[in-house]
Parts: sequence; C-alpha cells; structure tokens
Amino acid sequence: MGRRPFTLIFPYYENPTMLDMQLMRLSIMPAEVREALHLIVVDDGSPKSPLGEFTAACMRGLGLASVQLFRITVDVRWNWIAARNLAVSQASTEWVLMTDIDHIVPEATMRRIQEVKLSDRNVYRFSRVDVPDLTPYKPHPNSWLMTRAMFDKIGGYDERFSGYYGTDGEFRDRVTAACREVVLLDQALWRVPREVVADASTTAYQRKQPEDREGVTRIRREIAQSPTPHRGTFPWVRVV
Repeated sequence: MGRRPFTLIFPYYENPTMLDMQLMRLSIMPAEVREALHLIVVDDGSPKSPLGEFTAACMRGLGLASVQLFRITVDVRWNWIAARNLAVSQASTEWVLMTDIDHIVPEATMRRIQEVKLSDRNVYRFSRVDVPDLTPYKPHPNSWLMTRAMFDKIGGYDERFSGYYGTDGEFRDRVTAACREVVLLDQALWRVPREVVADASTTAYQRKQPEDREGVTRIRREIAQSPTPHRGTFPWVRVV
C-alpha cells in the first residue's frame, strides 16, 4: 500500500503568528510525508490580517502536494462552520482532516493517517497533548478525519449556526448517526495554548454569551422542522 494522500483543513481568523508556527512545523516534515499532504486554509473574514499573496507564496514553498487558500468575504463571528464546509467542497483527496489552527499535526500522526489502513465507514478522532511539554489533554471534540463521502452523508456543518459559539455538538450527533464507528486514535494532535502563542485562538469574541445560548436553542427548533443542513450560504473568493 502506498501513502494515503489526505487534505489538512483548518480555518484562519486573525492568527498570523499561529499560522507561521503551522508552516514551520510543516516545513520540517520529511519529504515523503509532505509530498502526500494537501493543505487548505480558509480565512473566515479576518478584517485586519487576512490571508494574502505573501502567505500563499510561503505555502507554495513547503513542498506539499497542493496548497489552496480561500477567504470568506463577510466577517461573521464563529464562522469556522462555513470555512470547513467550503474547504471540504474544494478538497481533491478522498480523505480530509478537519481541525482548528491551534492544533499541530505532528509527524507520527501524519504517518498514521498516510500509512495505516483506515475504513471509509468509520470516522476518526485523535488524542491530544498540550504544547510545549506535550502533557496529556482531553481529546478535541471537533477534530475529525473522514472521507468526503462520509462528510456529505453526515450533511456537513449547518451554517444556520454561523454567528454563535458552542454549536459543534449538533454535528457530532449526526456523525454518530451516519458512521459505523467513531474511532479514537492513539496518535495525538498538539494543542497550542494562547499562553504559548497569543493568537493561537481568537480573542476577538467572547465565548458562551447569552445570545449564543438563545440562538442555538432557536436554531435547533428550526432544525426540528427543517433538518437538512444549510451549506454554501456565504460568499467567498479563492486567494490561490
């Protein structure tokens, strides 16, 4: 069995320093790992530090199988939902790994994905450790490895939740219903806290606000009446 190509997907929102760390880590991967790795980064509307041509040029120099950058052209809080939907729709590989920009995929985890048998009927999650000491941390509830066909079977993320924090549980419920098994892999993702990199995750918005709870409750009522997830509802452009 040759190496399994897959697409690494993460949204970006005002994370230039964290993105630099991601690119540095990718640059030191062995060539055989990089050559089977595709990368898609989606800027979900950064007003101050958007992805641009300079970033694209740096990414092209990494020796990856392919690099694609997109930008959602409206700034909606917590719109990683639409960013992930867009990225999966543009991926060319069968397998996709969706995570957040503050999670680094180390070499051992890359090799596990590329070299070991996986079932397209399963969805995979990962253990997690904290940078810099690599101390164990709880698994991330919204990092997923699956096929694009499985993502479509699940229905993707429902963009009715865009603008609200704390909405990934609804997607997890549909994951469980759609796949044969959710498998937690021993191989870890490396979580980068804001104490290590200040822009590792967004500080632009407050989490767990009353309007989030009210919005999520209202949208869940809408979903009960109209369950088909909404996808592709935000305008976007390709950066490269």
